[in-house]
Amino acid sequence: MRTFFLILILFIFTNATVLRTKENLPKKVIYDNYGFQPLCSSCTLLVSISSFILKFDVSEPVVLEFATVICKLFAKQPWAVCDGISSQFRDEFFYVFRRLANESPSQICGIILPDCADPTDPSEAGWKVTLPPKPKRRRISKKKEKKPKIFTPSQNMNVLQLTDLHIDFEYKYPSEANCDDPVCCRKTVSEPKKAAGYWGSVGKCDIPYWTVENMLSHINKTHMIDMVIMTGDYINHVDWEYSIEEHLAVLRKLHRLVQNTFPTTPIYWALGNHEGVPVNSFAPHTVDERFWPTWLYKEFRTMSSPWLTDGSSDSLLKRGSYSTQVMDGLKLISLNTGFCEVTNFFLYLNQSDPDSTMSWFVKELYESELKGENVYVLAHIPPGDSECLEGWAFNYYRVIQRFESTIVAQFFGHDHLDYFTVFYEDMNNITSRPVGVGYAAPSVTTFENQNPAYRIYEMDPYDKFKIVDYTTYYSDLEQSNENNKPVWEKLYSAREAYKMSDLSPISWNQVVNKLVKNEKKREEFYKYAFRNMSPQCDPTCQLQLLCNLRMGHHNSTLYCPTL
Repeated sequence: MRTFFLILILFIFTNATVLRTKENLPKKVIYDNYGFQPLCSSCTLLVSISSFILKFDVSEPVVLEFATVICKLFAKQPWAVCDGISSQFRDEFFYVFRRLANESPSQICGIILPDCADPTDPSEAGWKVTLPPKPKRRRISKKKEKKPKIFTPSQNMNVLQLTDLHIDFEYKYPSEANCDDPVCCRKTVSEPKKAAGYWGSVGKCDIPYWTVENMLSHINKTHMIDMVIMTGDYINHVDWEYSIEEHLAVLRKLHRLVQNTFPTTPIYWALGNHEGVPVNSFAPHTVDERFWPTWLYKEFRTMSSPWLTDGSSDSLLKRGSYSTQVMDGLKLISLNTGFCEVTNFFLYLNQSDPDSTMSWFVKELYESELKGENVYVLAHIPPGDSECLEGWAFNYYRVIQRFESTIVAQFFGHDHLDYFTVFYEDMNNITSRPVGVGYAAPSVTTFENQNPAYRIYEMDPYDKFKIVDYTTYYSDLEQSNENNKPVWEKLYSAREAYKMSDLSPISWNQVVNKLVKNEKKREEFYKYAFRNMSPQCDPTCQLQLLCNLRMGHHNSTLYCPTL
């Protein structure tokens, strides 16, 4: 049993963001004379024995203590971190392990050993969400009650996206910005090796509250904002200390700050993986009620309630996702991607459409299609990200293909980097017709090695609410700290930087082709991604960024270019 809890700890702190995919599995699988894989057979036997031992709760403290020691020695994390993360995941891990061990011991081995199962689908669920046929007759828009417009005729709308704020209310100035902990800038020291800046530090630090406050004040004074979209991860990265009470306090402070800055502007929120307690944990309703994140969904409803339409609360309270009418002809769907998170261990009990979220997503899109509405999709984790399970990514991709005429924009966060992803008519053929684009916006936090940024989209309400252009703004923290005042300035606009006539999927696909072929253009792209003129991005990092441009699901053999 110790072995499996050890794997959990190492998984979180070493390769938590790396998903094993088919193309990087060992080429040769070893079988014995009877056609069995010895390692898998031994693993399954060990799981069964461990399950029997764990029927006696007295073994749990021993396992936790052992896992904490191993975390310290091998994952090389401080004692406080190891002890905290062990305690955080204790109930969840033992609950999931016991159920899996009783129902399917071999599935546990499929999760952790590459020879025992397809790691992108260890339960071999192979689930496919049902997609409705396209309507045969022309769509007819029903007459709806007139709503006041939030724009004037012939004027495009400005949509502000803020993502991955990770506000640190414990940020200290002066403090150590180059510490041994996973997150720095939190402990005051007399002689720091690298002193934290007052307005923030580009490195292993999150953003201080007052910098976010300054940024919002600047946006309010400088731009005319018609709509705000928030794409998740509002909590700091100190996940070994997470608690429900702290999360609620942070969410309420942030909500007040954003709402006070934009008191009459619609604000739409999406959940990030760091909103879970423990981190990444979003229990579907198929597990014990004690694990349900009801507290989070209720708070999320309060934050979103001023701009929710009738019926939105039911889905929000059930699955952390909702749909709402922004205005005539435009619906917004906020999707909880906690149900695709690789380290949401509850999903390994059953990955097939947790809480029917993907089915609900399809239903909402189909209703909009029949009405002739356009849809914005708001989510945190991009489907092709290594932290997103392939079952979810595969089905999400299918939905984008099916409703390409209805979904006009997809907004993501999570990676802290500035990039985009093109979706294709054939997900396994990048020469097929581009059918959609997902925008991954840059983070507000500096974690790790990036300057803070925000993005504003220009949207045409008279042309199916299409994105006409977007502009990314940032602050150079080195200069801000020298001058003791942040300067928020334009980094680039998409059409200007990439010489685009429009922001259609076809145009973005042309940009990808140019980036792959032109080294100078790639260098500019890396600078934009990090909001840094000297980005800390080695060749592996650079290749991953280029893979992201087509990685709508997990197929690096196809999507990663050869330079």
